[in-house]
Amino acid sequence: MTTSSHPGTGTVPVPPAPALDAVPTWRYLGFLLGPGVGTFAFNAVTVILPTLRDRFGADDVTLELVIAAYGIPFAVLLVLGGRLGDRFGRHRLFVGGMLLFLVSAVACALAPTVETLVAARLVQGVGAALCTPQVLGTIQATSRGAARTRAIAAFGASGGIGAAVGQVLGGALAAASLGPVDGWRGVFVVVALTAVAAIVLAPLAPRSRAHEHVAIDLVGTAALALGILAASVALTFGPAWGWSWPVLVALAVAVVALIGMWRHQDAVERSGRTPLLPPSLLRLRPLQLGLLAAALFFAGYSALLYVFPRAVEAGGLTSLQAGMALLPFAVVFAVVSLSVARVQARWGDATLVLGVSLQIVALLGMASTLLVAWVPAIGLWLQPALVVLGVGQALIFSPLTQLVVREVPVEAAGLSGGMFSTAQQLALSFGVIVIGGVVSVTGVAARDELLAGLALDVVFALAVLILALVLRARGGRVPTTS
Repeated sequence: MTTSSHPGTGTVPVPPAPALDAVPTWRYLGFLLGPGVGTFAFNAVTVILPTLRDRFGADDVTLELVIAAYGIPFAVLLVLGGRLGDRFGRHRLFVGGMLLFLVSAVACALAPTVETLVAARLVQGVGAALCTPQVLGTIQATSRGAARTRAIAAFGASGGIGAAVGQVLGGALAAASLGPVDGWRGVFVVVALTAVAAIVLAPLAPRSRAHEHVAIDLVGTAALALGILAASVALTFGPAWGWSWPVLVALAVAVVALIGMWRHQDAVERSGRTPLLPPSLLRLRPLQLGLLAAALFFAGYSALLYVFPRAVEAGGLTSLQAGMALLPFAVVFAVVSLSVARVQARWGDATLVLGVSLQIVALLGMASTLLVAWVPAIGLWLQPALVVLGVGQALIFSPLTQLVVREVPVEAAGLSGGMFSTAQQLALSFGVIVIGGVVSVTGVAARDELLAGLALDVVFALAVLILALVLRARGGRVPTTS
């Protein structure tokens, strides 16, 4: 028996970590379906929004709710979901969350009204928040060295594949009719079937939990939830509401709640109790820089993903063709992600720098292509740059994830998954808000809209490159053997 003396987790007896260096990635297959089905559900639903408008006569605000009802509870409850996994067992929380995901997907598929669909999506967001942090938490707690690198890379590949397949399949189903049944309902049938597979395969993963004495800080949980909820509402509905006074009030509430949460967490930790978000962890500079770099990366990714289908469809492509144009990017991303451990073994802490450099080259290549070849076959012309982009982003995702999870002690592994996923979700919303504001103010469309998205992504990528160089100079090396 050993003890943990990390100031953020207290000093309590915990069992020694098992030697699981060689856990094969396939054992995590059920858990790895989680991020894939989550990104699929988000991207596919985004694609079918025009169909929902036609079928239900929904207005813009209602359609925003279809997205926000999933994204907001997902972002709000991620950290709590990670902590609950630390306390009650990550396998138990993953299966419970995926069951909610399954039930809600069936409800979405059968929804008779758009209001029912919104309510079901709300439950789906809660389920995603409970199961998602357990994936990284389990990987961190039950593997080490190259095995952990491979599993984290597979985590990234799952999310990338889910996003691309969501774009393609969502577009195909939106235009289809299955007899008397609208094709858009098939999106949620796919979600439900994937959730069943995840539940069936989940027992393959090694079981893990922290210990029986992880306290749940209710005050900190409530303050963090209020802060993220207010910020998410403001970011989601700010453009639609013209950044009017209710949005500004929501932003003020978010600031006050998060400042109060931080002070409360500091007081809890100084008293020797276990806070929800240990300030001693959040003060670690590598963790701060890693979370910031991850947020910038995902903000740029979401901005580009938002404008790409809109722009190429304005250039003459169908929704399905727009999604298919991204499919090679997703395939390359997945293949390179699964090989990133070998790249890191050779390049070490320079892998992140290499990945961001390739991303910038690819983005500039896409912009150059658009300037000389804006034609109906633009999807084909962009493929070389998109392939390079897939390679670069695969070399970014795994090292960035490791930067975050390695700073958190194993007994609080669920917390690392919650923090990373929260930063990811908020950044995805932020990226769409920023590029949406740029498009709205400038009035650009088609090729110029895509160029604006590329420019924004290049700015974010340059910031990530600077952070990567700073981390390397500080000795913030991404471990590959321990």
